Amino acid sequence: MRENKNIEYIISILVSIVLALIIGALIMLANGRNPIEGYQALIVGSLGSRYKIAATLAKTVPLILTGLATAISFNSGIYNIGGEGQLYLGAFAAAYVGFTLTTIPGFLGIFLAILAAAAIGAFYAFIPAVLKVELQIDEVITTIMMNSIAILFTSYLANYPFASERGKMGATEMIADTYKFTRLVPRSKLNTSIFLTIMIAVIIYYIMEKTAVGYDFKMIGYNPNFARYGGINAKKNMIVAMLISGALCGIAGAFEVLGTHYRFLQSISPGYAFDGMLVSLIVKNNPIGVIIMSCFFGILKTGSIAMEYVTSIPSELISVIQSIIILFIAGENGFLDIWKKINKKAVYKDV
Repeated sequence: MRENKNIEYIISILVSIVLALIIGALIMLANGRNPIEGYQALIVGSLGSRYKIAATLAKTVPLILTGLATAISFNSGIYNIGGEGQLYLGAFAAAYVGFTLTTIPGFLGIFLAILAAAAIGAFYAFIPAVLKVELQIDEVITTIMMNSIAILFTSYLANYPFASERGKMGATEMIADTYKFTRLVPRSKLNTSIFLTIMIAVIIYYIMEKTAVGYDFKMIGYNPNFARYGGINAKKNMIVAMLISGALCGIAGAFEVLGTHYRFLQSISPGYAFDGMLVSLIVKNNPIGVIIMSCFFGILKTGSIAMEYVTSIPSELISVIQSIIILFIAGENGFLDIWKKINKKAVYKDV
C-alpha cells in the first residue's frame, strides 16, 4: 500500500511538472514567443556544456542542504521557517573564522569554520524550538521574525565593525587562502563543497530512513500524542530536529563563503532557504526527493538566465512555473478526488 502511494505521488509530481511547463509554453505563446526555442535555450543554458553543468550543480548545493534542513524539522512536527536567518549567521561565522584565524593549518581552519557555522545555526534554531516545546509559542511566527533579525544584524556587522577596509561595500574582508575550497571546473563556482554536501545528504538519509532516531522524528510528525504514549520523548526529539535543521542551514552559509564568495556579503543568499523549503515540501520531505528536486530547480534557475539572454523571455517565467508546480502539488488530493469522480461517472455511463 505504501509503495503504491509513493508511486502515485511520484506520478503526480511528474504530471504537475509537465502541466506547469505546458502552462509556461502557453504564456510564451500569448506573448508572441516560441516555447520550443525558450525551453531549448533553458536546457542548453543549464546542461549544454561542462561549464554550464557545473554552474547548475553549484546552484543545487545550498538547495540540497536547506531542503534537508526543512525535511528534518517538518518530519518531526516542528516547522523551521528560519533557515534564511540561520544561513546568514552561519555564513558570517565561517567568514569571521576565515579572516581572523589566518595562521592555522588549512584543514583545521576549514573544520573550525564549518563547525562555527553549524553551531551558530543550531543555536539560532534552538531558541524558537525551546519556546515551542516549553511555552507553546508558535515556531512559525518566531522563526520568520528571527530571519529579519539575523539578516539585518549580519548586514550591520558587514557594513560597520567588520567592513572591508577597501570601502564600505556590504562585505567583510576576504578569508585566508587556506580556507578556500578548490574550484572543480575553471571559471565556474562549483567547488569541493559538493562532495561534503553529498556526504551530509547520505548521513541525513541514513538517519531518517534507517535509524530509531529517524523513526522517532517521523512518529512525532505523524502523531505527537501517539508518540508520547509510545514512550518517545517528543520535546527532546523536536529540539534535536531543530538543532540539526539549523546546523544544516548554517553549513549552507559556510559553503557559500568558503566555496563561492570567499567573504561574507550582506546579500549572500537570494533566498536559498525558502527555495529549499519549497523543494522539500514538493517531495513531502523525502531526503532522496530533495536531492532530485534540487537538481531540477538548479536547472531551472541556471537555464532561465540563458533563456532570457537568447530569446528575451523573462527569467521570471521560471518563478511562475515553480509556483504552478507547487499549486498543483498542494491541490493533489483535490485533483485526485475530481479525477475519481470523473472516472465513476464514466463507468456509470458505460453500464
